[in-house]
Amino acid sequence: MPDSAIASSLTPGEPSRAGGEQALADRFGALAVTMLNDTELVPSWSISFIANFFTGPIYRDVGERFGLSRPEFVILFSLLQKPGLVARDVSLATGLPKNSISRAVSDLLGKALIERETDVGDKRAKLLRLTRAGQEVISQVVPLFEVRQTAMRAVLSAPERATFDALLAKMIHAMPDWVGSD
Repeated sequence: MPDSAIASSLTPGEPSRAGGEQALADRFGALAVTMLNDTELVPSWSISFIANFFTGPIYRDVGERFGLSRPEFVILFSLLQKPGLVARDVSLATGLPKNSISRAVSDLLGKALIERETDVGDKRAKLLRLTRAGQEVISQVVPLFEVRQTAMRAVLSAPERATFDALLAKMIHAMPDWVGSD
């Protein structure tokens, strides 16, 4: 799509693509502009680029302020959504390696942020739940992600956010077709 076509598709008052590319180059370097515009991997590279710059700073902040690693946050957030999970559930739902989840479970148990109990239906299964301290920590961490998410999406209008969310959901629901069963 030529720059003029892209610029005309922007909401009035938004910067042109050329101005946006210069801002990208100034902040992330000329290579970033090339990788995000002029390679055969633009869509996947763009997703990764956004994800890296969303998650890197927020996980550093969470680590410094709360002493949590990314896998520890993922476990706490997962248990907030659905108490009584086993570690394998978290690994399967997040794509994080089982060994990273297992180590994080041990660390969270040591920090008394989660507790583990034996499943009465399957004595081999160890169900994980947030402790009161874990609930307090995760209730302070989630708003940090919400603020960053809001900032990331602020450039989009409400209809654009709805379209973006619908497209993401479509891609996510198609994942069983292309993700292996590692």
